Amino acid sequence: MKFSRILAAAAAASFISASAGCSNTKKVTSTEIDPLAVRSQPTEIVYDWQEPYSATLSAFRNSDRYTDKAMFEILDLTGDGVPELIISPSDEVSAQCEIYRFIGSRADLIATSGSFGSFDYIPSLNAIGFSYNGEGFVMGEYQTYQEGSFNTDISFYNNSDSASAGAHIRYEINNENVSLTRYQEALFPYQEAFTIKVGRKFSLGDEAIDYALHYSESWSQVLTDDQKKLYKDYTASVMNASELKDAAFEIVDLDLSGLPEVVISTGMLNDSEIKILYLDSDGVKELSTSPDASGGICFDVKAKIFYAADFFGTIQCWSLAGADINGFTPSESTMRCGRKYDLTAENIEKAFT
Repeated sequence: MKFSRILAAAAAASFISASAGCSNTKKVTSTEIDPLAVRSQPTEIVYDWQEPYSATLSAFRNSDRYTDKAMFEILDLTGDGVPELIISPSDEVSAQCEIYRFIGSRADLIATSGSFGSFDYIPSLNAIGFSYNGEGFVMGEYQTYQEGSFNTDISFYNNSDSASAGAHIRYEINNENVSLTRYQEALFPYQEAFTIKVGRKFSLGDEAIDYALHYSESWSQVLTDDQKKLYKDYTASVMNASELKDAAFEIVDLDLSGLPEVVISTGMLNDSEIKILYLDSDGVKELSTSPDASGGICFDVKAKIFYAADFFGTIQCWSLAGADINGFTPSESTMRCGRKYDLTAENIEKAFT
């Protein structure tokens, strides 16, 4: 049971602790059901893709493609309920992500995409893509999933930012010159849809890999129906309470107890906040923290500390596991969290089914 939760915050190099207690835990008798008892532990849930993805990550770590800036992600990009493995070799401008799909008993490479080691995922279109801003030009592409692989739907280029240098302005769609109106119409469905930046969620430390493989996709089988309903109803109430722009959420176990929390990002603006929902014997409780510049938080899986650097570089960190945050520096096992799902009624229902 989660008897207490310790919150600690820090600014820049100076860390200041605070605490947030829960209400007293009810004593459970033999005739009562423990409201904090889960159906299964995350590590007891086994998926066929876990071993092939583990082997693929291990092979990557031992290859000459590995860098100390490499990261990865596990996310269902195809909409079939089986997540893909995305490996980002670095955050350099030319770095593209490798996308692996579980096929048969193997992890097969089905696509590459991105720039700076990440790409945009558009859930409503089952599409992935990227846009690169060069010196005086923009270029990129979007791919959609069709017949077992991602295929290029549209490529684009324009050099309108070179107008002041006297360049002849071109707008191209699929390597054909088009008008500005046609260019904008072709890109509108992709660029106006809700997107998730994908590829750089987990670092490649042992603890982060273990969490990604054995925790991150297991919550539907870990939580009881009553626990799912509590989280679902509360998350929906946050969504309905006010107008939220670019809000998102994710189920994350921030103290590695086996009973996860829900991290809600209320947006990506300076005044946005992170709401952390957790269960105690009285139901759902809420903690509020600051987000990082991308609207989420980072979680150090090894240290059991989560943290955020705001737009001005000020660092804050907290722990729900009572970890000592004094002198904290991130380990080699971290993850970014809070923005896995667009905060919609459909996604809330899906996440807590």
